[in-house]
Amino acid sequence: MLIVPTAKAKGILSEMTKRACDGEPVFIERYGKPVVALVPASYVRRVKRLGILAGKLTLPADLNARAEGPS
Repeated sequence: MLIVPTAKAKGILSEMTKRACDGEPVFIERYGKPVVALVPASYVRRVKRLGILAGKLTLPADLNARAEGPS
C-alpha cells in the first residue's frame, strides 16, 4: 500500500498511476489522513441514467393532441 502526501503526489503521479493499475492500493493524504484513493477506471461503477423510469410512467394516448392545442 502506498500513501503519499499531496505535495509529493504532484511529482510522482505517473508512478502512482502505474502502481494503481497494477492493483496496488494508492492513497493521497492531507494532514496525515487519507483523502483520495487512486484506482483504475475499470474499478469505478458507472451509473446508468437512461431508462431509469422505464415501465413506471404511462402517457395518455392523446398527448400530442394536447400539446398542439385547438386548431
